[in-house]
Amino acid sequence: MIQDNVIKSVGLKIPSLTFGGAGVGNLFKNLTNTEAIEIVEKSIEIGWRSFDTAPHYGSSLSEIRMGLSLRGIDRDDFVLSTKVGRLLEPRQENGLEGGEIFFNENPFNRVYDYSYDGIMRSYEHSLRRLGTRRIDILFVHDIGTYAHGQTQVERDHFRTLCESGFAALEELKKNGQIKAYGIGTNEQEILMEAIDHTNMDIVVLANRYNLLETDRTEFFTKCKKHNVSVAVAAPFATGVLVAANIAASMYEYGKVPEKIVKRVQEILEVCQVHRVPIGAAALQFPLRNENVVTVTCGVQSVEQAQQNYDWAQWSIPDTLWKDLADI
Repeated sequence: MIQDNVIKSVGLKIPSLTFGGAGVGNLFKNLTNTEAIEIVEKSIEIGWRSFDTAPHYGSSLSEIRMGLSLRGIDRDDFVLSTKVGRLLEPRQENGLEGGEIFFNENPFNRVYDYSYDGIMRSYEHSLRRLGTRRIDILFVHDIGTYAHGQTQVERDHFRTLCESGFAALEELKKNGQIKAYGIGTNEQEILMEAIDHTNMDIVVLANRYNLLETDRTEFFTKCKKHNVSVAVAAPFATGVLVAANIAASMYEYGKVPEKIVKRVQEILEVCQVHRVPIGAAALQFPLRNENVVTVTCGVQSVEQAQQNYDWAQWSIPDTLWKDLADI
């Protein structure tokens, strides 16, 4: 069931289901402004009350569209998060920087900047794009080797964040401009390293904790020890867990390996025995962990918004979890 959980370090309530804004930034699908705004507005009508976006999504497109959509609801009635780490600069070259991933995005180049000044600028720019007085949660976006490789560049970015960027986040929090901060990545290692350098409130772990990747004991143990809450993003493993055609779908933003196809089929068979949609099991699985306060899933249509909302409230018997653990 959808419920309000608490980011314990700051006492901030957050719904257990969060709207992921990459889709309304045209991730893998071209939406018109009208279509994108309708998706968010209908999601609000359905009952969604937590929204996550980022400058990276459509090179500002997601923040702009989400900001316009959220104007019709009282600011105190929802939780809003966005991200820092990339500044957007006017693009003079032909084409679009992320055009193969974010269709028809805005013409800006993404410039990584994890410094104090870069984070402050990014925060201010996001306020304007979102048209809001405040942002509840600010995440540092895509630090670590998944985004930057095992390179000196990655270490330099992390050093800048530790020596300068975290101070900006602490200042914003101290001044009441944000309520909580953390990091959002596709890997647990950098999150665990960062916990030793700052007092984060919440982290986003994307694509790494789902029905295909269930063991994150070391990560969650450290988060609990340091009172860091967790948001799990991409519970459907980039879509493969809920695809009509598993082999033809996507995993890790690429072709699905045969072993993953086989594993999804095994999970699907267990769900069918218990008459539970695999989407419901995938969405609710992360919330069984006491450290997880919300699950963020992308939404690209009104139908998807309704489906995910329904899955989040599906009644799942304990026997299903036991049977899944046994396969």
